[in-house]
Amino acid sequence: MAYTRGNLAVQERQKETQQSAYLEKTKVVKRRSQLPQKEKLLYLLSVVFVVAVMGVIGMSHVHSYDLNRQIQSTENKTLEAKRNINQLQVEKQTLETQILDKAKELGYVPIDDNNTIHLSPVSGSSETQNSDSGQND
Repeated sequence: MAYTRGNLAVQERQKETQQSAYLEKTKVVKRRSQLPQKEKLLYLLSVVFVVAVMGVIGMSHVHSYDLNRQIQSTENKTLEAKRNINQLQVEKQTLETQILDKAKELGYVPIDDNNTIHLSPVSGSSETQNSDSGQND
């Protein structure tokens, strides 16, 4: 440090160096190396394979969902049919109990076991088919 007019706080100025008009700068350029064609093809085929496997798995899930939906639909239909059968059986029983009352009301008489008519079954021969069976044709 130099003594400048009695002031030690002042720093001495350094001489400015004159820079040349042309300064060569080097810049490092990093080029990303490209993948070889075979490696690109390998990656593409692996992606296609993964997509195909996922598609097969998805389709199996869709198929199982459809089967479950059909099973539930069939169970609901059988439950509805059972309810309908029970309702019709109750209706049949009530009609059977009402038929005797209705017959007596209309003047019909119950059949005795002595007055029953028994018919023998018709044999399969052609002679009996041509004969009069007593039925209205």
